Amino acid sequence: MLFKKIKIMSLWLLAASADAANGPKNVAYAGLDFYFPNTTSPQRFDIKLDQDLLELVKRKVRDYRPSLSVDEGWNIRGPSGQAIADLAHYWEHRYDWAKVERHFNKDFDHYATTVPGNGNYTAPIPLHFVHEKSSNKNAIPLLLLHGWSSTHYEWADVIKPLTNGEGEQSFHIVAPDLPGFGFSPAATQPGLGPKEIGRAFDALMKQLGYTTYGLVSTDIGWTVAMWMTEVAKDSISAHFTDFFLVNPGPEDLARYEKGETTEEENDYIATANAFNSRHYGYGIIQIQKPQMISLSLVDSPVGLAGWLWDLKEGFSNGYDYSFDELITDTMLNYAQAITGAVRVYSDLVQPEFTQYPNTGVPTGVTQWGNLNGPWSDVAKFGFVPRDWVERAANVVYFNRHETGGHYPAIAEMDLWVKDVKAFFRSL
Repeated sequence: MLFKKIKIMSLWLLAASADAANGPKNVAYAGLDFYFPNTTSPQRFDIKLDQDLLELVKRKVRDYRPSLSVDEGWNIRGPSGQAIADLAHYWEHRYDWAKVERHFNKDFDHYATTVPGNGNYTAPIPLHFVHEKSSNKNAIPLLLLHGWSSTHYEWADVIKPLTNGEGEQSFHIVAPDLPGFGFSPAATQPGLGPKEIGRAFDALMKQLGYTTYGLVSTDIGWTVAMWMTEVAKDSISAHFTDFFLVNPGPEDLARYEKGETTEEENDYIATANAFNSRHYGYGIIQIQKPQMISLSLVDSPVGLAGWLWDLKEGFSNGYDYSFDELITDTMLNYAQAITGAVRVYSDLVQPEFTQYPNTGVPTGVTQWGNLNGPWSDVAKFGFVPRDWVERAANVVYFNRHETGGHYPAIAEMDLWVKDVKAFFRSL
């Protein structure tokens, strides 16, 4: 069921049948295990996974085969076997997806729409997004672009503080799932790169009536945002990001070899080398063999949880994720069998898309250290020297935090929101 090829019918069917036991079935997107409205304009809908998928997950979690580990605890080789076994036990006996769905549908307004294909991608692009409007008439529209291995859920804790300014700077929030993530259906053909996704998101904002808007990005969402500053530059008023990487250039490396780089540059180069050589195994596999790893992750929800948890464990500055948070994140990625999300990751980080345009859009950059994380060699991961960042962006706001990790909107929600507001207030 999970590996059926998603097809978009040439004649769009506007009716959906309902099943009292399993919930509504979407007849337009064969292969989806959740209801997705067939519409070319924003339509409100509730999140609901099919009962068949929930039963499949339940069986697979129950039948999880614990992995033997000769290493004690969590280490550089990967997750603790006992930790994953404990998560599986909690999942089987205590986790309540129905409660999570009720929370999603009560606390956030979910919408679906479809925008035309563009560039190298000719098929229609269906998108799920959360849209929360501020009561402040002067609120700024913001498009929030999540990273890997996230979905719109990455922003769950910051959406309300951003919309409810109560006299302060506030925002209308649009938080989509990237195609293939969460509830945005995956690509049905090759060619959906960062430029195409960026144009699709710009079309979404235009459907909502936002002719100009701000961007907020992280991780691979930052890749899309950087290309949006080129392909949709007339629409974007400003760009805030908590993630901005710059590869050392030939001149930087030559100065490094001669001992002419600064201490800050030395730290960044050393950290980048450590990340690439010791901590980026997941990325190499996802870039080079996305289909291969997907075969395993699709077959084991618990295995997928371990894959995602290992990355979070190493780069969240010691943030203590609950089993509920980890399993919910896994369920959102498992809703489409993870294959589409892994493929998008592979597509977005290809070499031709990492030569980012030099953007004149006013840019705010925050950096978050990982000093409380388990790996000292990447404690300063992401601490790019400001003058390096300025090579590719018009930096008008810059703030560095010693802690916060790779998911600061989760681990340091209040500080993160404060930075967002300070940046847009400074413009």
